[in-house]
Amino acid sequence: MIDYFERILRFKNMEVWDIRFGKDAYRLFILDENRSTEIKDLNLPLNVKIFEEDLKENLITVKVYSEHPVKTQHIEIIDQFSKQLTNHVALAYCQVVLTFDTGMIDDMFKVILKDKYNLDCEKISLQQLLHLNQD
Repeated sequence: MIDYFERILRFKNMEVWDIRFGKDAYRLFILDENRSTEIKDLNLPLNVKIFEEDLKENLITVKVYSEHPVKTQHIEIIDQFSKQLTNHVALAYCQVVLTFDTGMIDDMFKVILKDKYNLDCEKISLQQLLHLNQD
């Protein structure tokens, strides 16, 4: 069970969530890539075949970062949580791809904000934080 979760930021094409299992902390970045899924996005083993016509019109990536490798018992729970957060999209047309990585959570937050929005997180104005959507 997840002990704690909180949405940290919400933009039009990205949400950031913190979740905790006891002392284990994870940060989820849900990114609407606004492009068609490509085979390379699926991170499939070499022997798995997929056809171009099976790829969906839009790609949503869920990137999960933690300072330590994800614990095996947390993988399925995080996967289900991410599916709950994305179940409002037209999944028949959207591919949701979940990946796990290690890194300093706050550093990754800054990197993704810079890469996706060319935004310095310290420069997000209080005015933006007063609203449900920070765009």
